[in-house]
Amino acid sequence: MADEQRDVIEILSEDHREVEAMFTELETLMQTRSGSDDELRKDLADQITIELVRHAVAEEVAVYPEVKRRVREEEAERAKREHAEAEKTMKALEKLDSDDPSFEAEMRKLMGEIREHVAEEEGEMFPHMREIMTQDELVELGKRVEAIKAMAPTRPHPGVPNDPGKRLAVGPVAGLFDRLRDMATGRGTPEQ
Repeated sequence: MADEQRDVIEILSEDHREVEAMFTELETLMQTRSGSDDELRKDLADQITIELVRHAVAEEVAVYPEVKRRVREEEAERAKREHAEAEKTMKALEKLDSDDPSFEAEMRKLMGEIREHVAEEEGEMFPHMREIMTQDELVELGKRVEAIKAMAPTRPHPGVPNDPGKRLAVGPVAGLFDRLRDMATGRGTPEQ
């Protein structure tokens, strides 16, 4: 039954909490600045990127078109712009080792971008969605988000426009290549 399933807002909010927990862990590691934590910082940054990219693609393909159509176009467009900025920051981070002097500054920039984005979504967009959409619609949208996240890319692709059609067309192929590349490099997998 629909009332037993999580709705899109619950799913996205849980994603936000998971990323925030990783941010907090990474901030602790950055404060210690121990050279022995370099690999752990990079692994955590990679995991943050993986989660953020999957989350962002799902929002851009499934959520923002509905927000644009039914809630407020300005909210959807602002969120897409924020995603584009964060994606550029993630791309810059992807090229840095955790002992690079720019790593911490770029990571703090990303944290700020994401925290601001989350505050706007949870403070404005999500309440507006709850006012306008039925619970069944929110649950159905949640199912779509979960399905998209499962096949979404795991690396930032700022060259792909934040257009739902283009993201949906490129997503599965980029996701497959990203996952193969991740598997080959061990990126995003917990240490054994």
